[in-house]
Amino acid sequence: MKNHILAYSLIAALTFLVFGCDKFDRTEVVPQVYVNKSSISGFVGLEVQLTASPTDGSYSFEWSSEDPAIATVSNAGLVKLLSEGTTHIVLSAGDIKQRVQVSSLTRIPVSEVRLSESAIELVPQAVKNVSVQMLPASANDIPKAVWSTENDKVATVSEKGEVTGVGEGSTSVHFKVGEITKTVAVIVSYTRPFNGPHILQAGPTLEIKAADFDFGGIGRAFNDDPGTALNDDSYRRSKGDNNSLAVEIEGGGTNIGFVGNGEWYQYSVDVKEAGNYQLQVSLSAAGASKYHVEVDNVNVTGSVDLASNGSWSSWVNHPGKPIVLNLAAGRRKIKFVADVAAFNIRALRFTKE
Repeated sequence: MKNHILAYSLIAALTFLVFGCDKFDRTEVVPQVYVNKSSISGFVGLEVQLTASPTDGSYSFEWSSEDPAIATVSNAGLVKLLSEGTTHIVLSAGDIKQRVQVSSLTRIPVSEVRLSESAIELVPQAVKNVSVQMLPASANDIPKAVWSTENDKVATVSEKGEVTGVGEGSTSVHFKVGEITKTVAVIVSYTRPFNGPHILQAGPTLEIKAADFDFGGIGRAFNDDPGTALNDDSYRRSKGDNNSLAVEIEGGGTNIGFVGNGEWYQYSVDVKEAGNYQLQVSLSAAGASKYHVEVDNVNVTGSVDLASNGSWSSWVNHPGKPIVLNLAAGRRKIKFVADVAAFNIRALRFTKE
């Protein structure tokens, strides 16, 4: 009995395998056609070539647009965007259809760029971010923007417009998008003008008060013995400088007194017009003295003798025949150095020849 049951089971299993496999192998194949793009997005006027497959001649293809006012398609599958909107391009092959979504925009190019800064001053290692505004605000055709620097030893700039001071000097950083270029003037210095800017150009004499030496502190903007006298720094402090207590400023900013041998004061000026500038120093000498003037840390005058006029406050413009400084355009650092000091200093006076 058991042998009969086993035989019937084997016959049933074989029958299932034979007929079951035959039915699986005969699953119907669904015809398919393909388009090389699933979507198109671009500006009005764009043309895009669509292609259909297979190309073995088994199908006859027809192209159509659901909204020809937005996009048209030729018999060969060339799509042209005509107006703003969305629609579909349809590929038909008998009962088979494939749809390609189309999004068309009116092109609005960038026509202008505004930067948050046109000129910046930094100390080395300081960072300043320059923000960008594209105009019009609705612009949708924005080429890749590029930041660059003319001198990376003075300042660098990141892709986000972060300008970093590297070393003392001046340079420019540029922002370029498409055909538009904007420039930011960059000055990197440990000092900057006090009560400035001090602009040198043709016209009336520019007088810089001696007490208006640069921001920057001792060793950078000035050198003065802090123990010479009881100092009053209210003039500088009231204008934002808390690092000049060492300097003996008299008369609420009128002059610098108690000048010692080797002391100096630096004045940053912006030369708008390069050329020769006459320099006279307003001072009063109670004894014979000497001084010299430096431009960008170079002694350009040699030692200048100053005769006594017997007073600490009888101001004269010295020398009678002015010193002539040849100054290049840009930020220049003028340093007045007391070599042998028996005088008070009131101002520096610059006149373009």
